[in-house]
Formats: sequence, C-alpha cells, structure tokens
Amino acid sequence: MRIATRRLTVILPGLVAIGCAGQPSTENSESPPARDTTVASTTASPDLRGTRWQLLALGDKAVAVADTQRAPHIILQADSKQLTGSGGCNRMFGGYELNGDAVRFSDVASTKMACQSGMDIETAFLAALGKVAKWRVVGQQLELSDSTGMVLARFEATAPK
Repeated sequence: MRIATRRLTVILPGLVAIGCAGQPSTENSESPPARDTTVASTTASPDLRGTRWQLLALGDKAVAVADTQRAPHIILQADSKQLTGSGGCNRMFGGYELNGDAVRFSDVASTKMACQSGMDIETAFLAALGKVAKWRVVGQQLELSDSTGMVLARFEATAPK
C-alpha cells in the first residue's frame, strides 16, 4: 500500500499536467500557468561551458590517477571565458575562445608545485591544450582534437567537487 501511494504521489501530478495541457484557458487570468512537470532525460549531453570535465585519456593513452593525486580536469567558465582546473598536481588557468566547434585556449598556465606522481600527465595535458583546435561532446564525454581531427584529450562530465 505504501509503494502504491508513493507511485501515485509521483505519477499523479504528471498525469494532471498532461490532462490539463490541452484544456482551454479559464476566465480567471490570475491563476499562474501550469508548470511542465516532465522529467528531463538523464542521457542529455552536458554543456561544454560550466561543466567539470575530468580527463580520461591523452591521445590513445588512458589517464590513471594515484590515490594521493587530484583528478586532472578543466572547467570552461561561461561568463568570463576563463579556463580553470587542475593538471592533477597544480591548479591551471587561462582563457578560451569558442567559434562553433572551434576552440582555442590561450595563456594557459599553472601553479608550480612538485608532486610525487602525475607530473608527466600534467605536462602532457598542458601541452595538449596548446594544440587544441576543435571540440565535440558525445554523450557524457568531451573530445578535444587538433586541426587534423586527431583526438588529443578525452574527458568525462563529473559532479563539481
């Protein structure tokens, strides 16, 4: 009984909204319009900007993160057109320009701490960002490629930390 009540609580508002969607408006114009209660699909691709993109691979080599290391990632800030993130050891920052599927990173720099592991990945990551010409989001993944279409880096959308 308890499960059936919960299902009705979840399903009923959606059925009411669907049933009322085609009804003509009433004379009482003070009532707020009905809200869309449709649940968005979880398979929708995330936005390029504002998403935390965790590095999965550089070229065709998977990126392994040590327990003591931060996960390499980038975030493209929408309003400021700034790149922020981490190479796995150091914080990184810089600018970016978008034009359709073209992207160019500029003035990418990082702090200069030394870490026990992951410095090779960080160095390669920063170098790859300097060669990026194109981007595309496929499902939950971001691919950054050079001007020939070769994928330089692959990322996965992750929750902010």
